[in-house]
Amino acid sequence: MTGFKNWLKQEKNGLKNDFYAYPKEKILWIILGISFLFLALFRLWTVISFQRMAQWDIWLVNQVEQLRNNTLDVFFLFLSNFASGYFIIVAFLLLALFLIKRKMKKAAFIVFLTLVGSGFFIWLFKNLFSRSRPFGCLSERDCFSFPSGHATIAFYFYGMLFNLITRFVKLRKRYVLVLAMAFGFLVFLVALSRIYLGYHFLTDIVGGFLLGGVFLLISALMIDFLYQ
Repeated sequence: MTGFKNWLKQEKNGLKNDFYAYPKEKILWIILGISFLFLALFRLWTVISFQRMAQWDIWLVNQVEQLRNNTLDVFFLFLSNFASGYFIIVAFLLLALFLIKRKMKKAAFIVFLTLVGSGFFIWLFKNLFSRSRPFGCLSERDCFSFPSGHATIAFYFYGMLFNLITRFVKLRKRYVLVLAMAFGFLVFLVALSRIYLGYHFLTDIVGGFLLGGVFLLISALMIDFLYQ
């Protein structure tokens, strides 16, 4: 018990010293960025609620519906899995084990914290805004579409993964660019799959990207702070 108290005290003092040493400008910019994304999310909802975007959302869903076929259905169902709950849980566990093995327990905890946080806010906002899916409920407890959970998780998780790789692994600029394009394209395809499958409107996807951006910024700030 005494050993744990001493460890806790050392960690507390270490965090305190790190906070004083950390550039306050970075904290300010991150806070401003998070505030902007939240404001943009709520602004987007006001636009949707006044039907200013609803007709475009419905038009796009109807256009995409005409393109559906068995081959594309299988393709986009497969892509959608890259941001499904089961896949992300497994991916997180593998990432956490890797980070812990590399003596980066704090990074693993940050990923866990922000992943759980993003999941909570997806649930909160979906129930708060209560926007119906384009073609009705997926299940008895899965009827709401705004913001898109898959878009949120994809934007946050793969953005966070990109941040971890580029921060702790020395890569040439061209490889960083290739990695950014690969993750970006994957996020785009996951988002596109949700529209194609009729689970979301375009504005749901945009809302998901905004919310995912919030937790990406939070994770980036915490990683930068603890590993400065």
